[in-house]
Amino acid sequence: MVLRLLLGVLLTVTVASNVAAQQSTRVAFGCCMDHSERQEVFDALNLADPEVFVFLGDTVDVDAGDMDDMLEAYEVLNRFRGPRLLRRQSAVMAVWNRMDYQIDGYSGANNPLKYAVRNHFLTFWREPISSPRMFQQHGIAKSVIFGDAPQRVQVILLDGRWNRDALSRVGWFERLKRSFDDNLGPYQASPGGRLLGDEQWQWLREQLQKPAEVRVLMSATPFFAPLNGYDSWAMYAQEQQRLQQLLQEVQPNGLVLAVGDRGFGELVKVDGILEYPLWQVTSGYLSAESHTPYAYNERQGKAQENARYGQIEVRWQQTPELILSLRDVDGRALLEQTLTLPN
Repeated sequence: MVLRLLLGVLLTVTVASNVAAQQSTRVAFGCCMDHSERQEVFDALNLADPEVFVFLGDTVDVDAGDMDDMLEAYEVLNRFRGPRLLRRQSAVMAVWNRMDYQIDGYSGANNPLKYAVRNHFLTFWREPISSPRMFQQHGIAKSVIFGDAPQRVQVILLDGRWNRDALSRVGWFERLKRSFDDNLGPYQASPGGRLLGDEQWQWLREQLQKPAEVRVLMSATPFFAPLNGYDSWAMYAQEQQRLQQLLQEVQPNGLVLAVGDRGFGELVKVDGILEYPLWQVTSGYLSAESHTPYAYNERQGKAQENARYGQIEVRWQQTPELILSLRDVDGRALLEQTLTLPN
C-alpha cells in the first residue's frame, strides 16, 4: 500500500513537471549588430533564456573585400561572452544578410566566393557537417520543428541571398535627394527580380505542409513593407506575389512572420491572404543604433526605435495564445500583441 502511494506521488510529480515544462515556448530573434564591441542586449537575452534564438543576418558589420576580412570579423565576434553563452543555453539558428554574405560588393547570386562564405558561416554557427545546409543548392534555408504534438513550433528560415538578383542603387543625385527623406531608401525596385529560386520555393512548399501547431516563417528582410527604396520583398514584386499565392494555396495553420533589417521594431498586420490575419514582427537592431521609422499604413501601433529584439511566445492553453512583442536592451516589452490561434 505504501509502495503504491509512493508510486502515485512520483507519477503525479512527473506529470506535473512535464506539464509545467510545456506551458510556453519562446522564439526570440534579432539582427544587425556591431561585432567589434560588447552588446548589452545579450545580458537580457541570456536572462530571458528563450528556447530558440534566431540571428536574422548582419551579425558582423564588415564591408569585406575578401575572405580574410570576413574571417577576421568572426574572430572578433567570438571574443564576446554574450553570444557564446546564448549559443550554449538556447537552440540558436542563423541566416545571413548583406553584411555577412557579400564579398567586394557582390551581395547576391553574383558573389563568386559564396561557397567559401557558406562554409565559414555554417561552421561558425555550428551547423553539423552532415546537415543539408552544407551542400543544398538553394542556399542555407533551414526548417526545424521544436516540441511534440500538440505543442509543436516550426521555425522556417529563408535564404534571400544565395539566388538573389542584387538590387541596383538609384543615381547619385537621386540618392542625395533621398538622404533628406527618411521615407525613401537608396535602391531601385526590381519587379521581376529573383530572391529564392525555384528549388527553394519547392522546399518552402514542402515545409509549410509539415504538421505543426505554430509556424514562424523568417526572412532577413521584411516580407511586407512599403515600396520605398529600402530592401524588402516589396522591391521584388514577382517574388512577393509568389509568396502570397503559395500561402493562399497551402493555407498553413498558425503562421506568423518574423523579419529583421530595420533599425526600429514594428508589428504589421496583413489581411486577405490567409483565412486569419497574418502578422509580421520586425525585431529592430541588436546594436544600439536605430533609424527613424518610415510611414507605413499596415503598421499596428507605433514603430519602436528602442526595440532591440523580437519575441514570439506560445502559451500552451486549451486554446493556444501567441504573444508577439518588441523588447528593449533590458528585455522589457515595448509593444505587445496577443493572438488566439484559430481552430
